[in-house]
Amino acid sequence: GAEKVKAYVPNATWYDYETGEELGWRKQSIEMQLPGDKIGLHLRGGYIFPTQQPATTTEASRKNPLGLIVALDENKEARGELFWDDGESKDTVAQNIYLFSEFSVTQNRLDVSTLQSTYMNPDNLAFQEIKIFGTRPLYNVTVKHNGMVNQMAPQVSYDPSMKVAVITGLQLLLNESYTVEWDDSIRDEEKIDCYPDQHGASETSCTARGCVWEESNSDVVPFCYFVNELYSVSNVQYGSHGATANISLKASPYSGAFPSTPVKELQLQVTYHKNEMLQFKIYDPNHSRYEVPVPLNIPSAPSSTPESRLYDVLIKENPFGIEIRRKGTGTVVWDSQLLGFTFSDMFIRISTRLPSTYIYGFGETEHTTFKIDMNWNKWGMFSRDEPPGYRKNSYGVHPYYMGLEEDGNAHGVLLMNSNAMDVTFQPMPALTYRTTGGILDFYVFLGPTPEFVTQQYTELIGRPVMVPYWSLGFQLCRYGYENDSEIASLYDEMVDKKIPYDVQYSDIDYMERQLDFKLSPKFSGFPALINRMKANGMRVILILDPAISGNETEPYPAFTRGVENDVFIRYPNNGSIVWGKVWPDYPNITVDPSLGWDHQVEQYRAYVAFPDFFRNSTATWWKKEIKELHSNTQDPAKSLKFDGLWIDMNEPSSFVNGAVPSGCSDATLNHPPYMPYLEARDRGLSSKTLCMESEQILPDGSRVRHYDVHNLYGWSQTRPTYEAVQEVTGERGIVITRSTFPSSGRWGGHWLGDNTAAWDQLGKSIIGMMDFSLFGISYTGSDICGFFQDAEYEMCVRWMQLGAFYPFSRNHNTIGTRRQDPVSWNKTFEDISRSVLETRYTLLPYLYTLMYKAHTEGSTVVRPLLHEFVSDRETWNIDKQFLLGPAFLVSPVLEPNARKVEAYFPRARWYDYYKGVDINATGEWKTLEAPLEYINLHIRGGYILPWQEPAMNTHLSRQKFMGLRAALNAEGRAEGWLFWDDGKRI
Repeated sequence: GAEKVKAYVPNATWYDYETGEELGWRKQSIEMQLPGDKIGLHLRGGYIFPTQQPATTTEASRKNPLGLIVALDENKEARGELFWDDGESKDTVAQNIYLFSEFSVTQNRLDVSTLQSTYMNPDNLAFQEIKIFGTRPLYNVTVKHNGMVNQMAPQVSYDPSMKVAVITGLQLLLNESYTVEWDDSIRDEEKIDCYPDQHGASETSCTARGCVWEESNSDVVPFCYFVNELYSVSNVQYGSHGATANISLKASPYSGAFPSTPVKELQLQVTYHKNEMLQFKIYDPNHSRYEVPVPLNIPSAPSSTPESRLYDVLIKENPFGIEIRRKGTGTVVWDSQLLGFTFSDMFIRISTRLPSTYIYGFGETEHTTFKIDMNWNKWGMFSRDEPPGYRKNSYGVHPYYMGLEEDGNAHGVLLMNSNAMDVTFQPMPALTYRTTGGILDFYVFLGPTPEFVTQQYTELIGRPVMVPYWSLGFQLCRYGYENDSEIASLYDEMVDKKIPYDVQYSDIDYMERQLDFKLSPKFSGFPALINRMKANGMRVILILDPAISGNETEPYPAFTRGVENDVFIRYPNNGSIVWGKVWPDYPNITVDPSLGWDHQVEQYRAYVAFPDFFRNSTATWWKKEIKELHSNTQDPAKSLKFDGLWIDMNEPSSFVNGAVPSGCSDATLNHPPYMPYLEARDRGLSSKTLCMESEQILPDGSRVRHYDVHNLYGWSQTRPTYEAVQEVTGERGIVITRSTFPSSGRWGGHWLGDNTAAWDQLGKSIIGMMDFSLFGISYTGSDICGFFQDAEYEMCVRWMQLGAFYPFSRNHNTIGTRRQDPVSWNKTFEDISRSVLETRYTLLPYLYTLMYKAHTEGSTVVRPLLHEFVSDRETWNIDKQFLLGPAFLVSPVLEPNARKVEAYFPRARWYDYYKGVDINATGEWKTLEAPLEYINLHIRGGYILPWQEPAMNTHLSRQKFMGLRAALNAEGRAEGWLFWDDGKRI
């Protein structure tokens, strides 16, 4: 009955024969645990043991596949021998009818040397498996036969706890000589993070996932990384318009070790939609999963042809991956044959190699450079009321990037997934997506130029909205106007100082207690002021927030009608309304602003309900309330004749986490098994927003969790708001939205959020606009002179100069800060502002034409230099200058006390905008004079720019004479375009 045995362990390395685990003792007696079904068998390190699969007789077993067990010694070496004959004939040695092979492992190389080979091998016996005990993970296994690389596809699995590697997929014939080579170390930049979880990895938790733990001197390189594949692929089928494959979870002790329940059977579907665009989709064929309900312009049937397609697709095995190769050059633009592919219910991961380190996009996060930093950066994507900050997920979500290949060709990739996610960039170069739900639905665009990529992308998601002409005029706003008299004084002073200006805003100040659709008594004169300004050619934009107060003691039709029409987000199963807190105050209270923020929220902020803009009934209700705001049927004197709307706080934002009064009920949804790298990661997904279990209803009646559609809230609000503006004004109008998602640009523009009055924000605003150019949102800009904190004089001067060339040009700041509008400083500031804005207004015909071309062709308005000069690699890193369209170069001052600026001029002829002279710089950096009153502007040779004499606003300037400015190229030629209409009709 004994289950222990005393044994002596000699001075050598020893391995358990069955598991391959190394014994931890030498030169000592030990007591081994040996249950009744186990015998103590151990292999000595330094030896190679030939093996063969057993059978009931040796006659049968001798026909089975062979293998090798390599037991490494402390020097990571081993040797062995094999004698083989027919096993029964007399005198095979004497008759020289046998085989004798030697095996040796040294320096990550196994040599199989057949020294005597007169045995004919009638059963075609071969070594099909090699087990290596005491090794590190193996990579890049190759087989050579007679010195030539063999086409075998070796597969490697690794047990990090036992330190055992198994190589399969071999066919090393018994009577031949081979070399098997491998790497047993992986470069830091190639490690795919196996444990990105919120609470961090340990060696124990790492190896429990079948991954390797290796500490590094770097605090960014993952200590825990993949060495095993989790899924296999089978039944690969290629057709004329696509490909399919089955993907299956491999039987492994580690298959369930990752966050959430694994999906065992998956389907891959590749569709060759167009010659320049394809889609690949990985989903669960057996169970319906959430898919993004955003309509895309996908062809009803694939139109690509094998001869004209720009790409080839290969579905790869071991590990599973998809390879997309550009036909013309052979460059692989997507290669997901990397370890770590995972598909669980609430955790999906896929990695891909990149053809270069030059990728751009992914948002909305503040970027310090336009080119993404590939040094182990992690960016989260989940809509959040979060002012711009480095690595912080902000208002919108855009899982899209454009990549450059080493030869200058460009491609784009969209992941159509709206769940909370993050993406990791690593120096391989590679990137890893990790999302918390839905499916993997990728679209790849082959360009081949950056502009073509953007055009192909916006063809899929929808072209940018065509804005009215007046929206290209200068605009003023601030949060904190005391009353309508303050706005009237500002307007009169701007007119008196003759500073061009088209649009006046009002933030939530015009509302009674920050209630949508209710006019504050302090702004009782606002309707008349709006009419006066509009009579002089001005336009007005008002703010609306989505949250509607439910605590009113007097009639509040917006809420009452909302309840009647069941427009508000509720808990599942027709539960109660999900209440949050945002700006609206309780009725009949006096706010003490000296209290801390949390106390103010608790004591003064009303309970608010959030409209579910997916519902058709909500769109109808919302449009009715907006119509009442514009044309008040109960009290016409309170009608606010706005021309556009600004929708804010639509992430959706809440000042409490989840809901009041009792918080959220579904811990798994609000703190999912994998929490992406998001701001307030420790507080879960409901931080500053709704409970994730909240239920929304799609137009077709489908019920979806807020968990899945949170990132679509702003998107869902933008279209009905835009339609409402057009319906109530009868004109084109404009909507500015804070939260965006792919295709939001079809109905609205976007400002870059609540930035800070700081010098670094000038350069970051250029990067932000270029990002949104890629995202298909052309009408963008940041708050000129900064939203938070007091603006400083010189910074505000330089920002007015830069902002004069934003498509969306608005000066805006918050309550409690100093005024920063052009007439709040001194005469010099007024003169500089007037001058640069007159330049803007002069160029509005050109800018309007660019907006038209964006709307009809999908081209960019704010254009990175690399889009026009991609063959010049110097432009690939430039993000302190930008083009408007193909021809107008802006080189602003972005630093304090600077009176010169370094500007790059790509290979073309360039003319000083003001003087019209050739600056004689091509393909070079140049130091330019930049006195405080001056911004450097240049026109590219070969282009004609339409222009118009400026005026106080666009209503007046459109009546002025027009002209053309032709900048000749080296051949004496130039061309240009003009789009013109009345500037306002739908």
